[in-house]
Amino acid sequence: MRGTRHFLLGPVLLLAGCYYDTEAKLYPAGTCDTTNVTWSATVQPIVQGNCAIPGCHVAGGTGTGDFTSYQGVKDKVDNGTFRQEVVVDGTMPPDFALSACEIQQLDVWIQAGAPQN
Repeated sequence: MRGTRHFLLGPVLLLAGCYYDTEAKLYPAGTCDTTNVTWSATVQPIVQGNCAIPGCHVAGGTGTGDFTSYQGVKDKVDNGTFRQEVVVDGTMPPDFALSACEIQQLDVWIQAGAPQN
């Protein structure tokens, strides 16, 4: 009987050791740098890669507002729609392309007054 217990316990212990989450998923708050969020180094690349893309927030696109310039983004920040849709509702971008860290960085920038730095 004693040998049977070890036999059954072995596979359970092996399965418990298989865990494949990434560090970013396990420790999201500890991996996001929000200490020096700027328009040029942080926000603009996020916006250009996820919002100001062909057919969306560009001239002639389906998105409201042209996000190819700082002023286009700032207009939406100032009227509250950028933060509401991206940070609060999570409806933009529609394909959930932003990471939790990117959303946090955008919120830090918005809360700081969305400076053009």
